[in-house]
Amino acid sequence: METDRKIIIAVDDSETSAYAFTWALHHLFKKSDKVIVLTAAPFVTLDYPSTDIASDYGVTAVQSPRDAAAAEKNVNEGAKDLIAKYVQLCAQSEITCEGEVVKGEAASWIVDEVERLNAQLVVMGSHAYGVLKRALVGSKSDFVLHNATCSVAIVRHSEDALEVHDPLASSGGARKIVIAVDESKESVYAFQWAIENFCKEDDNVVIYHVHHSVLTPVSALGTGEFGMEEVYVPVDDAAEDEVSALNDSEKLVEKYMEYAAKETKIKCEGMVVTGQTEVKVCEGLKNLHADAVIIGTRDRGTLARTFLGSVSDYLAHNSPCPLIVAKVPKESSIAKQKTDGHAHSP
Repeated sequence: METDRKIIIAVDDSETSAYAFTWALHHLFKKSDKVIVLTAAPFVTLDYPSTDIASDYGVTAVQSPRDAAAAEKNVNEGAKDLIAKYVQLCAQSEITCEGEVVKGEAASWIVDEVERLNAQLVVMGSHAYGVLKRALVGSKSDFVLHNATCSVAIVRHSEDALEVHDPLASSGGARKIVIAVDESKESVYAFQWAIENFCKEDDNVVIYHVHHSVLTPVSALGTGEFGMEEVYVPVDDAAEDEVSALNDSEKLVEKYMEYAAKETKIKCEGMVVTGQTEVKVCEGLKNLHADAVIIGTRDRGTLARTFLGSVSDYLAHNSPCPLIVAKVPKESSIAKQKTDGHAHSP
């Protein structure tokens, strides 16, 4: 996989953003990476109907043209100062970094810059908004997660989760990394991505699989993107099938563990649990005090996510630790990497 990675990290002046950057600096960035720190300076407008709405949509409201000119200057200078701060932090850690200030809505800019720069990863913080807040003002992390052509790391800043375990406390030491797996090719890619791009030899890696019991119709479980279809099993055959299915789940985890033992020196253990995928993954992350979780994604469309649900969506809003969604590169991205002199093999 990629050795000299291009990583875009989106920042603003919030505590959430500062935490996400600090986490990436200590847990993710390598000296061989090229980091692009991006921030969006909001537009300035006159007589915006609601300052609350304006702030949610990245627009600064002022009362006169003179105020507008002054506000525009302050906004742009503030954005440059913010970028300079983060570039300096990277320089202190000997990370190659450049800054970029754009105007307008951050999420669409991030997606466009991923394509233009052929970035391999986007990192961004996520406010712990509730469902209603996200419905009203949208979610930048949701937009990037579903539209960026590269892998996405989402670092939530949840006070409740941080009280239980703060991933920054594991900086420089052994970390607990959870890789959620299933039998899909997307999951295989995410596992290999995690092993080669994120995990370290002194980490404790948990290969985590959620088994779906045949004793309950799978359609009632809301398994989402982990690929299970509706299956109804006769009661008489259920017990035997359940044993067989559980054995298959255990064998699946063993295959991942064998691969890790053969290809790396990373310590791995396997866990198989039964239940609803997204809920059991979140429970596991809390119980394990995980420092990060990596999953694959099938990039379902909006309609499919609405009816089937999405594990990555759920974790993006509920994971107690940073989430990395490793996406299989599009064919166009693979071709561009080859022309740039990089080979990217899933």
